[in-house]
Amino acid sequence: MPDHGERITRDLTIRYITVLAVLGVVALLSFFALARIVTDAGESSELVQLTGEQRVLVQQAVFETHRFLVASGEDRVAARRSLASVLDGLEAGHQRLFFADARFLSPPAREVLTASPWNLDREMRDFVRFGRAILSLPDSAEGHKTNLAGITLKAAKPLMSGLDEVSSRFRRDAAGQLNEVVTVQGTSLFVALGLLLLSAVGVFRPMVKRLKADITERSEAAARLAESEARLWRMLEESPVGVSVSRRRDGKVVFANSRFTDIIGMSREEFLGSKAREHYVDDAQRQVVLAMLRRDGRLDDAEVEFRRKNGSPFWSLLTIHPLDFENEPVNLAWIYDITERKAAEQQILLAAKVLETVTEAVVITDADNRIIFVNPAFTTITEYTKEEVRGKNPSFLSSGRHDPEFYAGLWQVLSVSGHWAGEIWNRRKSGAFYAEWLSINALRDVSGAITHFVAVFSDITHRKEDEERIWRQANYDALTGLPNRSLFVDRLNQAVRQSKRDKKRFALMFLDLDGFKAVNDTLGHAAGDVLLQQTAARLHQCMRATDTLARLAGDEFVVILEGVHDRDNPALVAGKILATLSKPYDLEVGTAHVRGSIGIALYPEDAADGPALIRRADTAMYAVKRRGKNSFLFAGDFPPEA
Repeated sequence: MPDHGERITRDLTIRYITVLAVLGVVALLSFFALARIVTDAGESSELVQLTGEQRVLVQQAVFETHRFLVASGEDRVAARRSLASVLDGLEAGHQRLFFADARFLSPPAREVLTASPWNLDREMRDFVRFGRAILSLPDSAEGHKTNLAGITLKAAKPLMSGLDEVSSRFRRDAAGQLNEVVTVQGTSLFVALGLLLLSAVGVFRPMVKRLKADITERSEAAARLAESEARLWRMLEESPVGVSVSRRRDGKVVFANSRFTDIIGMSREEFLGSKAREHYVDDAQRQVVLAMLRRDGRLDDAEVEFRRKNGSPFWSLLTIHPLDFENEPVNLAWIYDITERKAAEQQILLAAKVLETVTEAVVITDADNRIIFVNPAFTTITEYTKEEVRGKNPSFLSSGRHDPEFYAGLWQVLSVSGHWAGEIWNRRKSGAFYAEWLSINALRDVSGAITHFVAVFSDITHRKEDEERIWRQANYDALTGLPNRSLFVDRLNQAVRQSKRDKKRFALMFLDLDGFKAVNDTLGHAAGDVLLQQTAARLHQCMRATDTLARLAGDEFVVILEGVHDRDNPALVAGKILATLSKPYDLEVGTAHVRGSIGIALYPEDAADGPALIRRADTAMYAVKRRGKNSFLFAGDFPPEA
């Protein structure tokens, strides 16, 4: 923005230009008015001269008439020509006076031309007509000539009187126009003087006041500036940041505050007068600073290494701004000791590198459990980038396999002890489940309030899958996928314990295929394996989800039916099994037909433990085979020793 002086100059210029413009307009209008009046006055003067000429021509016409009447011969011819010329002049002058210059005629002058008693226009026309009548008469008409001459002389008298009167009025018009010139000049002078007076009052006086106010304001501003400079020097002296000023021509330090000398480890007397280049850690560091100054003209928050008086190097945050101080170019420098910060940054950098390289995922959240940091291993395991998860609650990784009570217990332990560790299932970005070993620690401030949570986890999915595979190999039949003898025995013992505790009953069914050996012998063992797989599928269709179906060995299958009340339920299931097994088996190498023999033992009626139930059901199954196969029998229909 322009300063106050510039505003005053601009306002003064605008006002002077306005005054000059108004004066110019007034002068221009006055000029046009004067020009018009002078023109009109000139025309009036010309009309006065024209009436005088007309008067002279009238007198000359009278003279030439007399001459024409008395002359003879060649003199008469000459007089005729002269009179005709005078009459032409009178007629032409009258036409100019009455028509061509009529716009300059004032009403009084026009009154002489057209109104009584003068009727100058009519008298002039009659006079000219009489004169031409004389010229047209033949030389022999002497009597008529005399009469016409008398009439002409008589007509000249009112004509001369009218010309005198109109000339007098023209002179009065010219005098009035000269008075108008004087009036316009006086008015213009008065308006100009008035404008000058108004400009003096409206321009000079306000400007003088404004200049006085400006001078006062500048004096006060100078005083405030001096006070501000004093405060500035005090602030620089008390600043927690080191401040120094060095001359650019020789690099010598001319000012330094206490903080600067404390950082450099020198007294003010030692430091002032020294050269700034002497305090860099080495010349290479100084050249780097000089290169940045040449390139950018200044230096802002650059990390530069200096050396203290005792020789120890230290890192500082350096800012250098070139400026003029007391009409001399100097460099104003600020330094802030960042040695401890640099050491902390090194530690943080090392920790960051460790977090970048470890194979365990690391997640840091704030007190509201919003993610603020994840390492690359997190992305590798979860498939989410750090941009996708920043600010989110880690619960979005939940797999849904754990109930709310599980998470409530986790947070309860974490809030009390500040630590929780265990296995947990989560979901990757692709939707795949994975198992992780998770360890969470709560970080607290000095007041004991939790500020952050640090979670470290590793992917144990493969280990869990290996454990699962080993367990399945140990507990499931490889051909049919059904529980094997080991898992069956375990579930049978569980059924016994639960039924004993709940006072409930269950049934154990022992099934053996009839005709299976013939399939192996005729169609091959591969076909027999397929038949066993199809048998397992058919048996599953007859079971409930809570029942257990297992393959013991070869073509022997067992079923645990939970929650039976009497023989009706096992009998119904056995009938369904026999019906489905009796259907033909469509194998690639041909069609096979098998049947089934089923023995059923009830808990606790037939036996009180698992091994005894198996023996009783097996005995009943063999009894069916002896009776013709494709049927079922209850173990209770035979005595135990049978």
